[in-house]
Amino acid sequence: MIGLHKSSVAVYPYDEEWPVEFEKEKKILEGILKDFDVQIEHVGSTSIPGLSAKPIIDIAIGVKDEKTLFEIEPVMAEAGYDILNDYETKGEILARKGPPECRTHYIHMQLIGSEYWDEFMYFRRYLLDHPEEIKKYEELKKDLSAKYADERKKYTAGKNEYISSILEKAYKLYGRK
Repeated sequence: MIGLHKSSVAVYPYDEEWPVEFEKEKKILEGILKDFDVQIEHVGSTSIPGLSAKPIIDIAIGVKDEKTLFEIEPVMAEAGYDILNDYETKGEILARKGPPECRTHYIHMQLIGSEYWDEFMYFRRYLLDHPEEIKKYEELKKDLSAKYADERKKYTAGKNEYISSILEKAYKLYGRK
């Protein structure tokens, strides 16, 4: 199952279908963006085997320059994705799939090597390399989802301190370039 009502927070046990759904969407994106040099990565909690998550597939599309980033934005919109350009504030252009009340995919279009891109890559790598952290993160997510079941912004904010601590460890361990 993928998709979650926009106003709710629910964390589901890891589902073996999540990487399958990523691969399906990756093939679609490769077709849509065949004329561009892009890197497509499964990110977020659904990319971590064994980790409970909101059932929304997060995908990062990395490009090497701003020109390409702004060229793929209208291509994605024309393909039916709902676009939110947060480049000036968050360093990404977000493409959303699924009806507004139940998004199934978030596609984060970013510059490779940017702060936001690195956060996705380093956080995922650290959790994959440190399985003991997966359980800690899962417990935090479950606690926050119970506490903020109807307040997604508070749920997300509640994870910030933990995520920052993992990123600090990851940057030190792997040497952020």
